[in-house]
Amino acid sequence: MVNKRNSGRKRTTSTDESVRADQRERNLEFQEKQSELTELQDNPPRHLDGYGVTLWRKLVPELKRLGTIKQIDTVNLEAFCSLYGTYRMAEKDVQKNGIFVSFEVDKKEIDEETGEEVVVGKETRYDRSKKNPAYSIMNDSIKTLKSLAVDLGLSFDARSGQLVPSEINVAENKKDDLRLVKFGADI
Repeated sequence: MVNKRNSGRKRTTSTDESVRADQRERNLEFQEKQSELTELQDNPPRHLDGYGVTLWRKLVPELKRLGTIKQIDTVNLEAFCSLYGTYRMAEKDVQKNGIFVSFEVDKKEIDEETGEEVVVGKETRYDRSKKNPAYSIMNDSIKTLKSLAVDLGLSFDARSGQLVPSEINVAENKKDDLRLVKFGADI
């Protein structure tokens, strides 16, 4: 089955002469409507935990600088930041407790005088047939974070399709590089 959402050419918001007229018109209309939307708030929502708040404060200025995010995108950004907090908590649990489920058992030794088993402490054992639930949470979080990152333009591929080329790049692209290649005949 084809992933229709991510297949085909990357979307662009470019409005320069290298874009077809119908695309340029659509992109200009999109940019106009985008500029009418309310700006995203700088302050993170109160329900976010420490990791989510920190991430919000790092991402919002960068996304605003790109001009790709507005208040309407708040739900996706909140979900991204909240999920990042969940990921970090799960990661800490895995670092502390390991990938597999652990349990403590009594450490026993045989008393030489009486010949009986005596508990001398506790020891940790691992059940290698069961994963730590936090490890599964980490993996699920990563998958969802990747999906949300694309939606928010947080990946290179997503950003590269959204960015408008500067005037300098447009002028450079217009020169004919084909003339620099020697095909054996002058063209």
